[in-house]
Amino acid sequence: MKRLPPLTSLQAFEAVARHMSIKLAAEELSLTPTAISHRLKTLETQLDIQLFHRLTRSLKLTTEGEILQPYVSNAFGQLNQGVAQLSMDEIEGELVVTTTRSFAWSWLSPRLPKFSRLYPQLEVKVIASDTVLDFARYSVDISIRYTDKPDPAQHAAWVLDDFVMPVCSKKLRTQIQRPEDLLDRDLVEYEWLGFQPGDPNWQAWFASVGLPPCAIRPIANFSDEIMCIEAAIDNRAIALVSVIAASREIERGRIAAPIAQVLKDRSYYLVCPQERARTAKVRAFEDWLLGEADMFRDSPYGQRFMPSD
Repeated sequence: MKRLPPLTSLQAFEAVARHMSIKLAAEELSLTPTAISHRLKTLETQLDIQLFHRLTRSLKLTTEGEILQPYVSNAFGQLNQGVAQLSMDEIEGELVVTTTRSFAWSWLSPRLPKFSRLYPQLEVKVIASDTVLDFARYSVDISIRYTDKPDPAQHAAWVLDDFVMPVCSKKLRTQIQRPEDLLDRDLVEYEWLGFQPGDPNWQAWFASVGLPPCAIRPIANFSDEIMCIEAAIDNRAIALVSVIAASREIERGRIAAPIAQVLKDRSYYLVCPQERARTAKVRAFEDWLLGEADMFRDSPYGQRFMPSD
């Protein structure tokens, strides 16, 4: 069996093959371009093969380099995962969580202090975005995603089902007794970045309460659910929004749900790469999150607005 080349030489090869640039590889590894070139030369000499075609202004892998590159890349990937596993095995350091803006604002943020009291050595960083962020690129540990089809290749745990319902200002609440009372009101609805034609909207909601399809035209569609809720708070319109997103302001008494008819929307899932699901800090957060979700469903609010199958 051939002796393996030095890991430093293989590391240099992996970085250069990924960037196709000695300069960029040197910057990544905090070395000089001369040092990178020397390590490549050492590797080629030991293997007795040429790994790169050195062109005037660029590099190109030789046939042998193309054969070697995926093996070296996968090996360093496994090493990085192993080291990351060791460093994340304690419930301390930083935990990066990404979720939608409305879920972060209305549901997760008010509850996070309880988690922080349980694990004071763990700093939770929340990235609120309606765009699905790549785990590796953004160094995300956990994503709480709004979907009905989590990626089967990743670890996924169901958190909450979501529903939509009309909400209005407290002032307007007394004027709305039945669904027909909404027909001549200013309406707004939420169409997020992942909104699809089959997702709940005002037309579907009115149909669910037995009113025939009619010329329902919301005065505005917002891509931010918080803006819809603010429109209701300010008495500017009646908003069709998520039961979960509305919960904070309803419990504060700033808005009301005049009619308790809801429509099923998508669900929230905790999602993360399989290897991260085994780390202590991710397990701790998942256990806590699912416990909070259970309490929310079992609360008087959840019992009223979140029907179970």
